[in-house]
Amino acid sequence: MPEPQDQVHWVDPSGQQVGPEPLEVLLQRHQAGQVPPTTLIWWEGAADWTPLHQAPGVSLPAAAVPAPSATGAQIAPGSASAALMSGMTDQELDDEFIDLVARSWEMYKETEYATSIDEATLGGVITAMVDCGFVLIDLATASPWAAAATTTTTADVGSTVTMAHHQLRFEEPSTHARVTMSLEHLTPDPAVAKLIGHRAAVIVGYGERVPNFSKVGQALRQEVQSTFIASPEPGTVTFDADLSSGYVYAQIDLLLELERYIDEHLDVDHELLRRHLASVIYTMKTFIQARFGA
Repeated sequence: MPEPQDQVHWVDPSGQQVGPEPLEVLLQRHQAGQVPPTTLIWWEGAADWTPLHQAPGVSLPAAAVPAPSATGAQIAPGSASAALMSGMTDQELDDEFIDLVARSWEMYKETEYATSIDEATLGGVITAMVDCGFVLIDLATASPWAAAATTTTTADVGSTVTMAHHQLRFEEPSTHARVTMSLEHLTPDPAVAKLIGHRAAVIVGYGERVPNFSKVGQALRQEVQSTFIASPEPGTVTFDADLSSGYVYAQIDLLLELERYIDEHLDVDHELLRRHLASVIYTMKTFIQARFGA
């Protein structure tokens, strides 16, 4: 067993080997709180590295000696693993591991929510419309991971993100009126969404066939071409004509907070979504009938 004056080597908390220096100097370091009782030491003639508190002839205060763990993993003294874990009890190691896994799951859920919230919103829109009797006649979607998605640089965070873009079209069987929706998820990046929330740019349109469509449609197309709106403000109502189908549309630009409709479990508030869709479609229908007498 080492004597107080014997030279010993020891491993500091960072894993670096220190020494040699007299054992009594190392004990003084321990008393000063500079090294833990589990510090690995080696002296001339020792078979292997040994924790300070287990070295023959070394007596430390009982409070300084870590309690043995009934379920702790057995690590061979002097191994690289022992050096890595020096200064930490089994309970501390278990707690650190559990915290890491728990936080990993939190980040995974945040990412999953960010990549799924717009799809959940689309599902809610389709459910609300179909349950009321509309028929889904067209669906085009580009998810964040799809090649067709739009890539945009956001100036506020200085990063490039890929935004999902979705388009829906419904028809009412009895009147053949149509409802269109274009939805672009503006904050699919979890880090950005955590700062400002999940937001989407939405264009909702209501269209009907009108008398004298040929004349009306041409006039509307010229009107659209002469009025260039690079970035419509929310609440802006515009008119357009689809020459291929014979419909004229009133449509409005909106910004939506998707968390109002989709909770953290991706469950949809169908009633709120239906009420908001109803109010927008009613207003667009009023615009169409007031202007064209459809």
